[in-house]
Amino acid sequence: MNDRILVATDGSAAAMVAVKKGVDLAKATGAEVLGVYVVDELAVANAVRLFGADKEDLERKLQAGGEVAVSDLRRIAEEAGVPVETVVTFGVPANSIIELAKEKGVDMIVMGGHGQSGVTKFIIGSVVKNVLYRATVPVLVVR
Repeated sequence: MNDRILVATDGSAAAMVAVKKGVDLAKATGAEVLGVYVVDELAVANAVRLFGADKEDLERKLQAGGEVAVSDLRRIAEEAGVPVETVVTFGVPANSIIELAKEKGVDMIVMGGHGQSGVTKFIIGSVVKNVLYRATVPVLVVR
């Protein structure tokens, strides 16, 4: 039985499908949901280095986007009657997801498999791949 399920989100439509599946699974098993959004520090550093982006402004905007994403997750969980905790954090997404899973004692990770292509597929796919290979708990990838 699952007591706590980590549901990773980036606010995209694909992630929202995974959010709904994760919440449904939590409801069916009596688990609570830990909703997680990770502001990708490497992406921020690359945007600063390659495009001259303002680091603080970019981090602030990405954090605000993360707050919206976990707010949507929270609303879906609460509507389903599922206990929920949300976290917006900074780091390398796969590493942060795995670390939070350990720290918070989750029994399963749920995340979306994005239907992207090209560079986006490589970057996002690498997060899913890293979590799949390195997590110490089961990982459900929702297409």
